[in-house]
Amino acid sequence: MDRRTCLGWACGAAVAPWTVGRAAAQGAFPSRTVTIVVPYATGGPTDMHARALAPRLSEAWGQPVIVENRGGAGTMIGTQAVAKAAPDGHTLLYTSYAFTSNPVLRRQLPYDPASLAPLLHTGTGTLMLLMSGASRFRTLREVIEHARSAPGALKLASSGNASSPHIAAALFARAIGAEITHVPYRGAGPSVADVMAGVCDGTFDGTSNLPNMQAGRLRPVGTAADARHLLVPDVPTFREQGVDLVFGNWYGFFAPGATPEPVQRRIEADLRAALADPKAREPIVRSGLRLAEGSRTDFAAFLKREAARLQGLVDSGATISVD
Repeated sequence: MDRRTCLGWACGAAVAPWTVGRAAAQGAFPSRTVTIVVPYATGGPTDMHARALAPRLSEAWGQPVIVENRGGAGTMIGTQAVAKAAPDGHTLLYTSYAFTSNPVLRRQLPYDPASLAPLLHTGTGTLMLLMSGASRFRTLREVIEHARSAPGALKLASSGNASSPHIAAALFARAIGAEITHVPYRGAGPSVADVMAGVCDGTFDGTSNLPNMQAGRLRPVGTAADARHLLVPDVPTFREQGVDLVFGNWYGFFAPGATPEPVQRRIEADLRAALADPKAREPIVRSGLRLAEGSRTDFAAFLKREAARLQGLVDSGATISVD
């Protein structure tokens, strides 16, 4: 499957209804443990969101709900597992930006993106460039000067190939006209840990790292948004500092596409109810996520726009290597 075939899926997803598979498993939902697959390592925002919602879902369904971290291969390992799971609602995917970027950036995928149905767009988060608190870089200008003076010397970590931190790093390098070294990890947790340890110079991540910023383990030097973030009002945007970079991350739930429509509706409704519960909502919002609204159809349309936007960047000459 080439990247334009995959992009075609993304464009069609917003207008074509999800097909209900006749071979879907029969029986009431849920009848056993429900697994939420997070295609990243533990410790990142995707993992945290899923674990905040799991207890509320378990209460609603009367069944255990577990979070299974299956990181690696730029989220393809975990995503493939859900794409090939029984379409009965008992295996869900909670993922982020790589779901739309992988079909655009990779020559082949081990799964068909159309085999996964969007259920709920949880929200979007603001990315910041976070440098190691032990590094000598205290301002964005210092980071840029270093990147320009020593091509490839600036090492920026990411949660994996095709992830939003990876794309943000590539766009940053393009915006400042410099070569950087991208270091992919199996999730945000390991990448941030290595930045704090000084293994890498920095990473693009969100306000879920506020405790590490406050403790001096991470130093924010720029916000990739139109306006400063309310939780970190002292951190200027990239545009304020002369760099045209606005880019964020999204998060959402998916199910195998042949999952019966009544089950999809039930899961969507229960996800919304769980997200409205203050016990789950508070830590997710505190992490910096701006909660989204809209239906499954709206989510599919959003995915289409994100894929087209990235394809436009690639077609314009942005170099984002993942293979």
